[in-house]
Amino acid sequence: MLSKQGYWFLFLLFVFSSATPCILAQDRTNFLEGSAGYGKMIRNYPDFPTIENPAVITSVKFSRHFDGYKPWHRFYNFPKVGVNLTGGSLGNNSVLGHFAGLMSEFSFEKKLGNSFFWAPRLAMGVSWFSKPYNEFQNPANVVIGSAFTFLVSAEAAVGYELTSKTDLLLRFTLLHASNSHYKLPNVGMNLPAISIGARYYLSKTQEARLDTTEAIFNKKPQIHARVALGINELGSSTTPVNGPKYAVYLGSVYVAKLYSPINKVSAGIEAWYNTGVYDFIVSQDFYETKRHTQSMAVALVFGHEFLIGHFGLVTTLGLYIYNPFYKDRLKQNEIDGFKDKLKSYIPARLGFQYYLKNTMSEQNKNLFIGLYIKSNFGQADFLESSIGYMF
Repeated sequence: MLSKQGYWFLFLLFVFSSATPCILAQDRTNFLEGSAGYGKMIRNYPDFPTIENPAVITSVKFSRHFDGYKPWHRFYNFPKVGVNLTGGSLGNNSVLGHFAGLMSEFSFEKKLGNSFFWAPRLAMGVSWFSKPYNEFQNPANVVIGSAFTFLVSAEAAVGYELTSKTDLLLRFTLLHASNSHYKLPNVGMNLPAISIGARYYLSKTQEARLDTTEAIFNKKPQIHARVALGINELGSSTTPVNGPKYAVYLGSVYVAKLYSPINKVSAGIEAWYNTGVYDFIVSQDFYETKRHTQSMAVALVFGHEFLIGHFGLVTTLGLYIYNPFYKDRLKQNEIDGFKDKLKSYIPARLGFQYYLKNTMSEQNKNLFIGLYIKSNFGQADFLESSIGYMF
């Protein structure tokens, strides 16, 4: 299992695929971008701290244009990839404090005439919070339970080319921070923001170096198998706090098929055993028999993966076919909300995998490792690290 520090400082690499690849004859390479703006925290929990002021957000980015010298560039419309340093206040300095985040970012720009352009952007990394929950010093912060969390950003930017080396930008951003149930409380930060900024090009325009490798991919179904180890605190989004960390053991087998050199779909079955659930069953005498079996869950899982060289971005959605503990807890506590019931039926996962061999040239017999966030219908469940093999 990864160490605590390893979980927080491993960066997730996010990618986004455009529907129709296009060829850019030339583009600039490196650029620096800065912006500042305002946002407002979304209060999505009854005990959420009071938000009296707008959040002030600033960011600095260094990016490089991927102009086609590797085969996967053209399949993603020649993205701009960079490092994004962002941070600011959260609208309640006494309880929530400030945050700072470092993310890797993918940007996909499209021209809107001669001078205007727009760009969807996705980024993910880690964030640090100055005033996380503390049972004695800061008990009101149910939003963030740990100093370090994962940080995700989805953004749409509109730009105007002011000069040959300078662009003006208007950015609409949604930031989300969560520690994936590693440490409670973990309601999570959801922060929409709008900002203005400028981008300065550090290098001259260069002709694209287009790779001409023929796109050949294996269309035959492949068998994948993996084992994983997760970790979490057992409880709701806010309680109990300062509990022990429990291991979750997982295994899965699935069939995958490439339908383009960068897109893979999959379907299979996975099962996991939660030691925290077993500890609760024993300590509360929740079941009299088959306690180990009742600590398990089994699901049918359907997934998609974007491939980018040695990396892959994985998303999965599933259907529990065996999940007795969660369903029986709902009955015991007389919880009959629609969303709560969906959590007992729909698991999901988001994360990345690193392949030992480049996926553009080696599309079978490949070893991979992965890091994921497992959830139940949007509520974080546990952090998960895995090792697997594609046959």
